[in-house]
Amino acid sequence: MDDKIKSVARRALNEADDALSDDELLAELENDPELEKLREARLDQLKREMNRARDLRGRGHGEYAEIHKEEEMVKLMGSEARAVVHFTHPQFARCKILDQHLRVLAPHHFETRFASISVERCPFLAQKFQIRVLPCLLVVGGGQVVDRIVGFEEFGNDDSFSTNALERRLTKSK
Repeated sequence: MDDKIKSVARRALNEADDALSDDELLAELENDPELEKLREARLDQLKREMNRARDLRGRGHGEYAEIHKEEEMVKLMGSEARAVVHFTHPQFARCKILDQHLRVLAPHHFETRFASISVERCPFLAQKFQIRVLPCLLVVGGGQVVDRIVGFEEFGNDDSFSTNALERRLTKSK
C-alpha cells in the first residue's frame, strides 16, 4: 500500500499544470485492494465492539443497579468478569454517600458491573463474606472476590472523600 501512495504522490508532483485533482487522487487511492482489506477489517472490528457493548449494556453495565434478590446477586457475582458490589443498609448515611460515588463511577467504567444489595436481603452472602461493618464493597474478578473496602477507614474516616479517591482505590483492584 505504501508503494501505491508513493506512486500516486510522485505522479502528482511530476505532472505539470494538468496534475490530478484532489478528488482524482483520492479516487485512485480508494481503489487500492490493500486499503479495502484494511477498511473491511476495521469495520468487522467495530461491529464486534458494538455487539459486545450491546451485550454489556443488556447485562446492566454502565449503570449502578440495586439488586433485590440474593439469587440474582449470586448469579451476578459468578458470571461477571469484573464487578463492584456494595453491601448496604438503607438507614446508614455512609452507605448513601458511597451510593452517590458509585452512581458517578458506573458510566465511566463500562467494563465493570456496579451493583448494590441490602444486607437485609442477602443473609447468606453477608455471612459467607463475613460482612460485619457497613458500607462494604467487594471487588469481584472472574467470579472471585479479589478485594474488599470496608467502611471509610481507607479514606481517613471522612465522609467528604472525593469520587476520584474511591476511583483510585478501586483501580488498585484492577
